[in-house]
Amino acid sequence: MMEGTVGAYEADDIRGLVDRILRELGNPEPPLRLPEVRQLLALDLKYYSLSNPTLLQEVAHRMKVAGKQVIARPTILIDVIKKANLSALWIPDGNRILIDQQVPDAKKRWIEAHEVGHSFIPWHKDFLFGDDQYTLDPNCHANVEAEANFAAARLLFLQDRFACEARDVEITFKSIQNLAKRYGNTITTTLWRTVEERDGETPAFGMVSAHPHHDDIGRDPGGKDVRYFIRSPAFRTRFPGITQEFCWNFLRASAGRARRGPIFDGTVVLTDANGVRHEFAIECFCNHHAILTYAVHGRPAPLIIPVK
Repeated sequence: MMEGTVGAYEADDIRGLVDRILRELGNPEPPLRLPEVRQLLALDLKYYSLSNPTLLQEVAHRMKVAGKQVIARPTILIDVIKKANLSALWIPDGNRILIDQQVPDAKKRWIEAHEVGHSFIPWHKDFLFGDDQYTLDPNCHANVEAEANFAAARLLFLQDRFACEARDVEITFKSIQNLAKRYGNTITTTLWRTVEERDGETPAFGMVSAHPHHDDIGRDPGGKDVRYFIRSPAFRTRFPGITQEFCWNFLRASAGRARRGPIFDGTVVLTDANGVRHEFAIECFCNHHAILTYAVHGRPAPLIIPVK
């Protein structure tokens, strides 16, 4: 899958839109209640089943733009969902969010927030029904999805409030679990936000991966060992040569065999773009569904002076 980017202007616009939503909700305490967001934005949520496509057929039959039918055959919508392996979609006509009811409950909150993001980002409606060269470009599609993810994160983690609270605690998997519970989000999305937003000036990385010793834990449906490799802005800049393959090989060589709980807690030495070696504190945790890795810069590594 192509990795999209969110431009600076687009990010500022999305932050402003989220600010307005949160103000109109009375600047709520965590966790954000998505039903209240949907009520504010007049969004309808329904769950569909591909094994019983009546709802999708009805939606496709009623979908219109400027009063004109946009889908000639209702089954086309079902075919598109199957071909693209979609878990959810936002339909501007009727302002509806449709989510596959087979999606695991733990993932539904993020998916719903992602589709809410599509609904309030004004230029996404044009993209959804666009048919020109720009909107069909894969880079454009990836950027639109990245923007919806950005909007979901700004909503679910209440703009910068999460980052402020995360900076006030020592980050361990116990504190990540506590923050996940406080904000009502999964530990995976909380790990992601911790890496990217807690302190952009400190090099840090995270990884969501398979278990190197148990094939039934965490492997991507496509067979990939690493699902996500997350880097703070400072890590991207200062450690561009550190890849997910390097981190996966370290995990394979260092991780314990436990199927739940900590499987590594120690340090790893990484070399920056200038050839300087640095120590990172690294912790790897198995939540039975995947291995979650968090690493943060500690100090420059001690010089090794050979003895003659």
